[in-house]
Amino acid sequence: MTDLTAQMIAILRRNGRASYSEIARELGTNRDYVASRINPLIEAGKLRIVTGVHPRILGLTTSAHLSIKADGDTQVIIDTLERLDAPVLISAVAGAFQIVVELQLHSLTELRRQIATIRATPGVREINVLLYERILSSFFLGAEPATQSQLDETDIKIVNRLLRDGRANFAELAQAVGLSVSGCRTRVQRLLESGLVQIGAIKQRSDMTNDLLFGIGVNVRNESREAIDAILTSPGLEFLACTVGRFDLLATVEFTSLRDFNLLVSQLRRLASVEYCEQWLHVRIVREQYFRALTPHNTNDGRLNSPAVDCEPGEARDRAG
Repeated sequence: MTDLTAQMIAILRRNGRASYSEIARELGTNRDYVASRINPLIEAGKLRIVTGVHPRILGLTTSAHLSIKADGDTQVIIDTLERLDAPVLISAVAGAFQIVVELQLHSLTELRRQIATIRATPGVREINVLLYERILSSFFLGAEPATQSQLDETDIKIVNRLLRDGRANFAELAQAVGLSVSGCRTRVQRLLESGLVQIGAIKQRSDMTNDLLFGIGVNVRNESREAIDAILTSPGLEFLACTVGRFDLLATVEFTSLRDFNLLVSQLRRLASVEYCEQWLHVRIVREQYFRALTPHNTNDGRLNSPAVDCEPGEARDRAG
C-alpha cells in the first residue's frame, strides 16, 4: 500500500462520507486516482465504510480493556469470548499478554460478571483490567454526545440505512425513510455533529500479515499532556484514552513500518514525564464489531434489545451526497 493510499484511508477513517473529489483536493491529486485506489479495496472487502452509534445512546456506560494471560492454546479462550455479546474487539496479541478484549457494558456490575465468566475459562491465568476514564481519539467511542440529544423514529430509520451503507447518498436515504433530500441532509449532519453517530473507514484485518497494529500503554509521573501530544501526531492513530488501572494512557496505532513504530516509542521514552511504556502487536483480530442496529426500545433509555450486526461494505462508487 502506498503512502498516498494510506492517507486516503486516514481521511475516510475520519469522515467516511468524504467524496473522492474532496479527498483528491486535500491530497493534491485527482478524483479518478482516488477512485482507482479506494474502489478495489472496498470491492475486495479489505475496506469497509461503516456507521457507528455512540454506545451511550444504547445505555452502554462502562467501557473496559482486558489483557488476558493464557496457558497453552488460546483458542478455547477465544471461543468463549466469541460467545459473549459485550466484546467489541477480540484480538490475539504478541507481548506480555496473549489476548486483548474491549468490552462495552451497561454497568460495573455487568463488567464484574463478564470477568468472572472469562476467568473461569480453562487456560486463563491472569486478567488485567483497564477502565476508560476519558476517550481522546477514537472512531467508535468519541466525546460524550449532547445530553439533550434524542433519536426519533426517523433518525433511527436513517441510522439503520447508514448501517447497511455508510456512503448512501441523500436521495437514497430520502427514498428509504420517506423524507425530503434536504431533510435527510439536515438530519445526517445533526447526527454527525452531535457525536451520536460516526461514519468512517475500517480495514478488514482478520489477516494481519501486512499490517503493523500496535497497542501502547503509557504511565506518566504527573502530567500526561506531553505524551498525549506525541501520540496524537501519529498519522496511524486509531484510539487514545486516559485509563484507570495498569496504565495512565492507552493507544492503538497502525504503522507503515517498524521504523515509524520505533520513532514514536523512542520519542515517548525520551519524555521526562513518561515513567514507563509498554507495547504489544496485534497478530490476529478475531472480532472488530462496534455497530448495533437500533430500535425505538434500545435508544436513550438504556435498554438494549437488538443484537450486534455486521455492516455490509458500501458500494464501490463515489456515492456520498
